[in-house]
Amino acid sequence: MFSIYSYSQNTTTETSFWRLNSFNGEINLNGSYWDQEINRNNFNELQESSYISGGLFLNSNSYFWHPNFLSLDLNVGYSPETGQRLSLVTPDRNEVNTLKKLYVKALFFQHNSLNLNVFTNINESYNNRENLTNLKSYFENWGSTLSYANEYLPFTLSYNHLKGEQKELQTERSYITEQNSFESRATKSFGSNDWQQFIFSHNEYTYDDTFSFSGQDRNTNIIKNKITSWSLNNNLFFDPKKKYSINSRVSNENQRGDLEYKRFQVFENIFLKLQKKLKFFGNYNFLDTQGDIQDSRQHNVRGALSHQLYKSLRTRASAEYNTIGNTQYEEVINRAGLDIRYVKKIPLEGLLSFTYRINTNKQERNSEAAYLFIQNEEHTISDGQMELLNNQNINTNSVMVRDITSTALFRLNFDYVLIERNEFLEIQRIPGGQITNNSTVLIDYGATQPLSYQFKAINNFFGASISLLQNKIEFYFNTSKQDYINPVNIDFLTLNFFNKNVYGSRFRYGFLSGGVEHDNYRSVIIPYRLTRYYLALQGNLNQKLFYTLNSDLRDYHMIVEEGMKQKYYNISGNVSYNFSPKTKLNLEGAYRKQEGEAIDLDLITARLELTTNFRQLYISTGLELYKNEIFNEQMDFSKVTIQISRKF
Repeated sequence: MFSIYSYSQNTTTETSFWRLNSFNGEINLNGSYWDQEINRNNFNELQESSYISGGLFLNSNSYFWHPNFLSLDLNVGYSPETGQRLSLVTPDRNEVNTLKKLYVKALFFQHNSLNLNVFTNINESYNNRENLTNLKSYFENWGSTLSYANEYLPFTLSYNHLKGEQKELQTERSYITEQNSFESRATKSFGSNDWQQFIFSHNEYTYDDTFSFSGQDRNTNIIKNKITSWSLNNNLFFDPKKKYSINSRVSNENQRGDLEYKRFQVFENIFLKLQKKLKFFGNYNFLDTQGDIQDSRQHNVRGALSHQLYKSLRTRASAEYNTIGNTQYEEVINRAGLDIRYVKKIPLEGLLSFTYRINTNKQERNSEAAYLFIQNEEHTISDGQMELLNNQNINTNSVMVRDITSTALFRLNFDYVLIERNEFLEIQRIPGGQITNNSTVLIDYGATQPLSYQFKAINNFFGASISLLQNKIEFYFNTSKQDYINPVNIDFLTLNFFNKNVYGSRFRYGFLSGGVEHDNYRSVIIPYRLTRYYLALQGNLNQKLFYTLNSDLRDYHMIVEEGMKQKYYNISGNVSYNFSPKTKLNLEGAYRKQEGEAIDLDLITARLELTTNFRQLYISTGLELYKNEIFNEQMDFSKVTIQISRKF
């Protein structure tokens, strides 16, 4: 191995049947001891385990005949198991432990205009999800890309195959997916002020949508779909200074299989930088969709004109016209708005700012009372934030929640919960489920829609703030109100009349920042009073000691009705100390608590780690603690680890 390593350091490029450019790797030895206690429904379980494992990981780069003929990257790794463990990754560590991996990439003619890239990637690993659930994953991925760079029509052709399975170790649930995709891209510019791109793709994907337990017959659970799509994109500038531009996108998508779906879309966007500091922005969007249950055709036109007077006054006026022709209804939406912002310097190195906005929204729908099925409604789910589905009178049993790629289906009461809020439905994620915090999901559901109706909503907003000492201290207040004019036939429709008042202050001085905010939201749907406190510290001492601390408290009162409460506490911190450039001590900790309907959680995590190295020998030892209480389950976990690795 030493002779091979020495030979590989000769970087002179020469013709050879096979030549090794670089070779490196790592061999490691890991040891750990942990104990765990679980209390669930008056059932107590105690476990402890000692564990020893090792691994060998090798990386190399070589070429055949010449680097420009065939360059080869090879990465392999193997970390054998020595036993079966319930928690194969300590729950409070967001990392992946690789058991087996193989990665090969072959690049032909890498410096030529025509080149070919072929790869394969196979790995098996353990990882944790949201500090609560452990997964064992197996993925295989292989494919190729052919590229041809030229001055006439550069293009790429690619094929990709992906197959994988994720298995939850505690519940034995597993999720299987397989995807085959082909894509071609071509770009063309006729001058310096234009750019065109054409994309064609064909995807075939298969997945198990029921999270079956391992060993069950999956044939009845498999969902298969084929998607063929194309898009044409272009940008065009009308002048050398690029003040006037237009860009467009025309796309078509056809999905066949268990979920039939067609979509054709045209998007045109124009930007004009006019005289006297005027700017105009406008777009047109046409969307035609056809599905198993309903068809829809939509036209949307928007425009906005903005003006900047000196640096202090900014004005913006906007308008929008939107029509929707659906199988079950027809709808016309007219929106208009005016936005004014004024900023003025004041003594004590301060700024005084005022903002005023008024928006109108007029909607008119013609339909019979019907059961409407909504597809691909996007929502971002964040802890501490209330997220309502857009429509009301929803059939809870019809709700389906998927990830943003539409390939993973989430489960009710495992990954998320649904809470009725008057005629609306709120969605919240469950910590430890497959939905990560601050992630976007797609939701399908059925809802009973009322007869034809119309209304005009008017929303007013006013905000003011004073900042002093170069924004070190700030006080702010804003108020908003939404009202409705001449509503017609809204007996089965809940309109959101609301008054909202927010005031608070925040400060920032050196290593310390924080603030307090009070939000009084009087609404006919979800009224609440919220008080939020937050504090953050970040800094270092003599470049030796580094520290961060973040805390946040959200206290909700009067949710829907008087007396209901929800509270969210989050405290996290990190302290690290550098004894020397090669020796470092790191301490991490976090406390998270949630109180309220369907969100009860109490979680404490802590980790202490000491790392050092001598030449190419790396040593790491640590202590990890984990205490969790969610719903009717309690878990206490502690672990001691040590790792020794030799890199070469």
